[in-house]
Amino acid sequence: MATLNYTKRLSNLQTRKFDQELHESVLSKSFGTRDLPDDVKYLVESMLPIDNKYNNKTIEAAEMVKKHLENKFQLHFNRAYRTQGSVKTSTNIKVHSDLDLLAIIDKYFYPEKSNGNVYTESDPNVDIKEFRKQATTILKGIYDEVDDTGEKCISVFNKNLHRKIDVVFGFWYNTEEYEKTKNGGNYEYYRGIYLYKFPNGPREKDFPFAHISQVNYKGDQTADGSRKGIRLLKNLRADSESKIENLKSFHLTTIVHSIETNNLIYSPGNEVTIAREISGQMKRIIENPAYRKEIKSPNGTEHPLIKDELVADIKNLKEDLDILIEDASKDILTSPTIRKAILTY
Repeated sequence: MATLNYTKRLSNLQTRKFDQELHESVLSKSFGTRDLPDDVKYLVESMLPIDNKYNNKTIEAAEMVKKHLENKFQLHFNRAYRTQGSVKTSTNIKVHSDLDLLAIIDKYFYPEKSNGNVYTESDPNVDIKEFRKQATTILKGIYDEVDDTGEKCISVFNKNLHRKIDVVFGFWYNTEEYEKTKNGGNYEYYRGIYLYKFPNGPREKDFPFAHISQVNYKGDQTADGSRKGIRLLKNLRADSESKIENLKSFHLTTIVHSIETNNLIYSPGNEVTIAREISGQMKRIIENPAYRKEIKSPNGTEHPLIKDELVADIKNLKEDLDILIEDASKDILTSPTIRKAILTY
């Protein structure tokens, strides 16, 4: 059986969890303990969240971009802003995680079902292009590092906060369910975004608020267990010596989210149990193509695992996961000291 280089993997974890701005590590205080072998330490540390203190810096970087834009825009329409990304669900594994700042035209919207009222005051395609054009000019005048080559976004790097923000442009997409519930507490759950693919379209429908809500709800229902599983898979993918090119964070989140909630509930010391549940789900996904293709995204609008090209990546990731489970299980079973140390990690 293949082996995992835990020394290298722990070093990688340290790098991902080091804040360059504050010059401090986000690792658990137990990371330096000698009571835990490297395999168990890698398993447990890979599941831990990045503290909100650091995630808030990422949110701050996005707010600064928004402020700069609003101070200088000269557009005939109002703008709305929202954020999306793993920071919003606490499933990020890096201190310096990227974040999407959704920049949305707020003067009109696309309805799921037309009521006959058609917006005619301006051309939405012209509006969205001018939106991005002005944003590019403004941001290049403020930030040293701005990449405007992306089809959907402009990427900005904040050197002071060491954070990258992707400004993504789009329109509101109002579903019928949103129109019925928009006066309720979680009114944007059913509201979508039409993301614009530059330079000339098309628009791509997305429901980021429902996604964030569902991932967070399951995370809360499982005492962070589902989030721990997502973080574990992300760290395994980041440290894999195999080329895992097709399997993205969205796919990993979908895999964990598709597991029965009761099987992911976390309690101190059951990290291996959660890892085994994920491995079992990956096995079913690999062996049953029909089942894999029916799995829905957390927001229920997509089937992210439908492509066969994902299977090879899932197999490679599962192999690393299974080695980690076997190594850690052996050490935990043979040592009461290790079992005790995990409980207070």
